[in-house]
Amino acid sequence: MSIVLVGFMGVGKTTIGNLLSEHYDKPLVDIDTYIVETIQLPIPQIFEKYGEAYFRDLEYQALQKWIDKDVVISTGGGIIESELSKDILKGNVNTFWLKCDIEILFNRINHDHNRPNASGRSLNELKALYSKRELSYNEIAFKHIDANRPKEVVASEIIESL
Repeated sequence: MSIVLVGFMGVGKTTIGNLLSEHYDKPLVDIDTYIVETIQLPIPQIFEKYGEAYFRDLEYQALQKWIDKDVVISTGGGIIESELSKDILKGNVNTFWLKCDIEILFNRINHDHNRPNASGRSLNELKALYSKRELSYNEIAFKHIDANRPKEVVASEIIESL
């Protein structure tokens, strides 16, 4: 069964995913990277050329492909924007929500042009998006993990809970 990491952009899903991947000797599937490699376009260009709904469908297809495999999955922050993806994630008992203070996330992602839903947004705009997504993360997560701590501590808490 897969281990799935969800949470807002910049929270450290891929970083923690790499630590879990090493610990369990399982491949890491970063859904954003998988989509970029499959479509051969960076995420901002996918959004621009095809729209967000198309990207969310690609996320859903990737999640469907990998959810039943013995892998660690790092999702994109907006994967919960798709009801179909949320339904899949609700059924996985190893879905972990990495939570982090929005101010910390804002400092990490504010100038990252590879994040179309964050680039150029104010702290208040990101707070609004975070608040909107928070309910969905809570709804699908097996366990909430405080990601304000060092990455090794976060990974250890996940390992101890499995």
